[in-house]
Amino acid sequence: MAKVSPSTERKARKGPSGLLKLYLISYNVASLAGWAYVLFLAIQQLIKAEDYKNVFEATWPVLIVVQSTALFEILHALLGWVRTPIMTTVMQVASRIFLIWAVNYPFPQIHSHWSYTTMVVSWCIAEIVRYSYYATNLASSVPSFITWARYTFFLVLYPTGISSELMMTYQALPYIKAQWGDMYYYAYIAVLALYVPGAPVLFNHMRIQRNKYLKESAAKKTQ
Repeated sequence: MAKVSPSTERKARKGPSGLLKLYLISYNVASLAGWAYVLFLAIQQLIKAEDYKNVFEATWPVLIVVQSTALFEILHALLGWVRTPIMTTVMQVASRIFLIWAVNYPFPQIHSHWSYTTMVVSWCIAEIVRYSYYATNLASSVPSFITWARYTFFLVLYPTGISSELMMTYQALPYIKAQWGDMYYYAYIAVLALYVPGAPVLFNHMRIQRNKYLKESAAKKTQ
C-alpha cells in the first residue's frame, strides 16, 4: 500500500479555498446576522409588550427570509462544498421550511400562540451558535466557548424547538380540516408522526458529535 505523505494528508483534510471559502464565510456570517436580528426583534417585542402574542408580527418578515435561505444548505451538501451529511441537512431544513410555509404562512389563526415564540427563540439561539461555529471554523479556528456552546446548547434547544414545532402544527390541525378538508388534515398528522423517527436521528447526530468533542477536549487536557 502506498504511503501518504504528511503534506498530501494535510491537503486532503484542507477545507474549501479561494472564492468558495469566501462565499461560505459570507453565507454563514449573513445567516448569523439574520438570526441575531430575529432574536433581537423577538426579545424587543417581549420586553416592550410584556407579552408573546405579537412576537409573530415583529419577527415574521425577517424570519421568512432567513429561514428560507437555508435551502442553500441542501445545495451546499449535495455539491460537496460542506461535510454535513446530506440526509441530516435535508431533514432539518425540510422541517423548518414546513413550519414556515405549510403551517404558519397559511394559518394566521395560530400566530399568537406561545409555541411560536418558544420555537423562534430556540431556532435563533441554535442558529446563532451554529453559524458562528461554521464561520469561525472556515476563517481560522473556532473559539473554545463557541465549540462548547455548539455541543451543549442543543441538549435544551432541540427538545424546546421540536416540541414547539409539534405544538404549532397541532394548533393548525382544526383550521387545516376546516379550510382544506380531511385529506390534508391526515397528511399533516402523518408529518407529525414522522417526528417520532426523525427527531431522535437529529438529536443522536449531535450527541455523537458532542461525545467526539468531549473526548478530544479530554485528550488535549492530558497532553
